[in-house]
Amino acid sequence: MSPAIGVPAAVSSGDVAPGPSRPVRVAVAGLEPAGIAHLATLAMIPDCETVAVIDPDSRRARDAAGLGFKAPRFADVETLLAKLVPDALIASGPPDRHLAFAGPALAAGVSVLVDPPLAHTLESAEQLAALAQSHGARLACGHALAYEPVFHAAREALAGGALGALMRARCSIYRSDVFGPRQGWRFEPARSGGGVVANLAADLLFLLDWYLEAPIEVRATWKKLYGEVEDELHAMMRLRSGAEVGFDCSWSVPGYPRAAVVVELEGENGKLLASDDALELDLTSERGGQARGHTVRRRAELPPRARFDWDGEALYLQDASFLAWVTGGPPPPTELRAALRVQRVIDALYRSADQGGAPVEIAS
Repeated sequence: MSPAIGVPAAVSSGDVAPGPSRPVRVAVAGLEPAGIAHLATLAMIPDCETVAVIDPDSRRARDAAGLGFKAPRFADVETLLAKLVPDALIASGPPDRHLAFAGPALAAGVSVLVDPPLAHTLESAEQLAALAQSHGARLACGHALAYEPVFHAAREALAGGALGALMRARCSIYRSDVFGPRQGWRFEPARSGGGVVANLAADLLFLLDWYLEAPIEVRATWKKLYGEVEDELHAMMRLRSGAEVGFDCSWSVPGYPRAAVVVELEGENGKLLASDDALELDLTSERGGQARGHTVRRRAELPPRARFDWDGEALYLQDASFLAWVTGGPPPPTELRAALRVQRVIDALYRSADQGGAPVEIAS
């Protein structure tokens, strides 16, 4: 029998922005565009000081300085740690560098946030987990969809048990990005760990874990249209309850200049549809504080919580929630255990697709 959909929310509701409870010193490793976005965000978080940037390429450090980010630059984390030990480090850029960036910091007891996925391979992700656990360091992965207002509101509705026992689920993420051979680390599987799943859909896999539970088996097929990495993937995932979840992703579909996410859940008490634009509920009875019948909560109607908007609130809320945890607050929903479960699902999807859709079990 399917379990009831309802577990405690890990992100507090309300319109109060999270943040560190004391002054905190942060280093940013990896100065590609995502790293620059972190620098801009950190500059807007109260009681946060960026004390160092780390990148082996001095040209990227000069570019960051030209944008006004003047923190001292180090070629690697080991050199930084010989000079100073920050409270936290954010590791950005290609996933194959996450272990080199985060590993020494975790071994020094520094809290680390990495951009998704946790690493380019399950083995490297497990090495990071072992370092964090053995040195008592905090480790989280930046699955930013957890902080998007609509998807956060959907989690709160599910946490209240609005749908009851899950019957069916499907979800998708599409973007118009790849329509021919491309250059760069995202298209080199040895560096990125994969294509559309690792680079785009990992956030959606986190949402499924957060909303429901980790799957125990997957069956997947993929299409490699333009290079070595997959451009599309379709999967069916089986949950411990026996319920199945349909999962689709592609970055080669026309008509999606921005990533578009849709999550559809059907439970014994009705349906939930969450997209980038709105949360819709259609319930047969009032439950968990949610009204009977059809209700819509549009993104524009949800109260803002971030002090800074970088193409939306999610990046600010993600980084600020992580720093709140570093300074004694509650753990973010994307902490190590959840991030490692996502990495295991990514690994299983790739193994299944590589075997032509064979079922692959996922160890808990």
